[in-house]
Amino acid sequence: MTLNTIKFLSIMQGKLDAKDMLILNYLKDHGRDKISEISAKLDIPRATVFERMEKLKREGFIKRYTLDVDFARLGYNIMSYILIEYDFKSPVSQKQLCEQLAAMDNVLSASVIAGNWDIIILAVAKSMKELSELVLDKLKGMEGISRTLSVPIFEHVK
Repeated sequence: MTLNTIKFLSIMQGKLDAKDMLILNYLKDHGRDKISEISAKLDIPRATVFERMEKLKREGFIKRYTLDVDFARLGYNIMSYILIEYDFKSPVSQKQLCEQLAAMDNVLSASVIAGNWDIIILAVAKSMKELSELVLDKLKGMEGISRTLSVPIFEHVK
């Protein structure tokens, strides 16, 4: 178990027992495994794994199962964080702007943040030209955006 995993699990302590935490930790990297495989790997009865997973979903600890896409294999070789300064004079609220950004095709995530910038997005593009078009043509023309700062990612580790 890594230090990050221990931190992640310790945050949830108090609401979950050791079996719940084992299952959550396992699912982080093996979310597609069958219940029988999870049961065998964790040495927990199959029925218990099923019941615990249902409980974790019902109680909101598991929101959804996702996949980790290799965007480079899909041709999206550029990944960049884009910091956005919100124009507080805008009729569009900061949350509405963030939701609009999140709905854009090239945007993987959008979050309202604290600090010198107001919103951060993670975007992918097939080329620097496509990233440039996203920032200069789409973002800079949107109501509520006063300025941006692009931070291209050299290597995405996790």
